Amino acid sequence: MKAMVLGVGAIGSVTAQCLAGSEEFDKVILGARNPEKGKRLEKKIGSDKVSVVKLDASDVSAMTKAFKGLDLVCNLAIPRFNFEIMEACEKAKVNYLDTAWDIAIDKTPPGGVVEPAPPSFLYLKKDAAWKKLGIMGMLGIGCDPGLSNLFARKGADKMDSVKEILIRDGDNGFVEGYDFAPLWSPETLIEEVLMPATYFKDGKYRKYGSFENKETFDFPDGVGKVPIYNVAHEESETLGTYIGEVLGKGCQYTDFKIALGDEYVDAIKMIGKLGLDNPNKIKVKDVSVAPRDVVNAVLPDPSTLGHLARGQCAIGAVVKGKKDGKDSGYYGWTSLDHKKCFDQWNNSATAWSVGVPAAIGAILFAQGKIGMKGVFPPEMMDPDPFIKMLPKFGMNYKEKKL
Repeated sequence: MKAMVLGVGAIGSVTAQCLAGSEEFDKVILGARNPEKGKRLEKKIGSDKVSVVKLDASDVSAMTKAFKGLDLVCNLAIPRFNFEIMEACEKAKVNYLDTAWDIAIDKTPPGGVVEPAPPSFLYLKKDAAWKKLGIMGMLGIGCDPGLSNLFARKGADKMDSVKEILIRDGDNGFVEGYDFAPLWSPETLIEEVLMPATYFKDGKYRKYGSFENKETFDFPDGVGKVPIYNVAHEESETLGTYIGEVLGKGCQYTDFKIALGDEYVDAIKMIGKLGLDNPNKIKVKDVSVAPRDVVNAVLPDPSTLGHLARGQCAIGAVVKGKKDGKDSGYYGWTSLDHKKCFDQWNNSATAWSVGVPAAIGAILFAQGKIGMKGVFPPEMMDPDPFIKMLPKFGMNYKEKKL
C-alpha cells in the first residue's frame, strides 16, 4: 500500500518511521511544508520506501492532486488544517486518519452548554457522505485521544452500563537544560490548556473554566502522585455520545484531566495574561505577526528534545458502572519511560506514544482488520487488535479492577 504522512514534526516522524519499517506499506511519502525538514526525516529513516513532496496543508487543490493514487493519508499536521485535508481526501477518494481535531473553534464560555454540539461533530457529520464514497475517516487515533478512547471502550465492554469515564494523563517528565520546553506542539498545548474544558454530564456537553478542579491523582509505573487539571480534549467530545448512546451503555459523565507541574501552569497562565496566546496577526513596527507564533518560534522544536527528556508517563481511562447489578470499575492504561523510549526508538515517549497508535491504525487498515467506512472516533473500533500490536512497538497495556 501507499501512504502519505502529512506533517513531519515529532509525531509525524514516528508514524513515518513505523510505516516505513512495516511490511504492509511499500511506499511512504512525507508531505512537508518545509521540504528540508522532510529530507532530514527521510535521511533519518534511511529507507528507499520513503520520499518527500512539498505540500501546504492549506492548499486543497495541491493536496487533492498529491493524494490521488494513495491508499491512505495520515494527517499529523496541526489540527486547524483538518477540514482542508479531509476535503482533499474526499475529492481524491482516499482514506484518512488523524490524531486530533480542532477543538478551539468552539467558543462556549465556562459554565455554558455546548450548542448544538462540540467541534467533533463537524467532522463526524461527514460519516454518511464518506460511506457513500467508500472511504474511511479514522479520527483521533493517537494516544490521547486514541488509545485512551480504546481503553475506555474496553472497560465499557466489561459492564452492563457505564456511569462515568475519566481520562487521566499523567507525566512527571522534564527536559534537561530547559525550564519550559513542551514535548509536543507548544501551540497546541497553550491553546488546549487556556481554553474552557469540555465535559459531558447528563446528556449535555458542558464547559469548565481553564485550570479548574485541581486534584492529586496517583498514577502507576513511577509517575506517582501529581496534580491534575481539567483541560479541553477530544475524548470529552465523543465518549459520552458513542459509549453512552451509540453503544448503548448510558454514560452519565466524562471528563479529561492532565498532569501539569506548577512551572507549566505559571508559564501558561502568564502567556494568557499577556495575550501571547493570540493566534491573530498584529502589527509590530513594520511586521505583522501572531503573538502565539512568536511564542512557538522561541521555544525549542519538540522533535529535537527526545534525548533530553527524563521521567515517566501513564495515560489511561477509569471506567465505572454496573455489572450484574453491582458496582464495577476498571482502570486501563499505557506507560512509558522517556529516556528508555529514546534509547530504544530514538524518539521521546510523548511523540512515540502518539505516533505509534496512528501507525498501528494504518497497519490494521492495510491488513483489512479495520474495514469500517465513514467517519468515526476511536471508541467505535475493537480495542483488542490495537492492544495486541502495542508490544511490537515497545508499548504496553495494563489493567486493574477497581
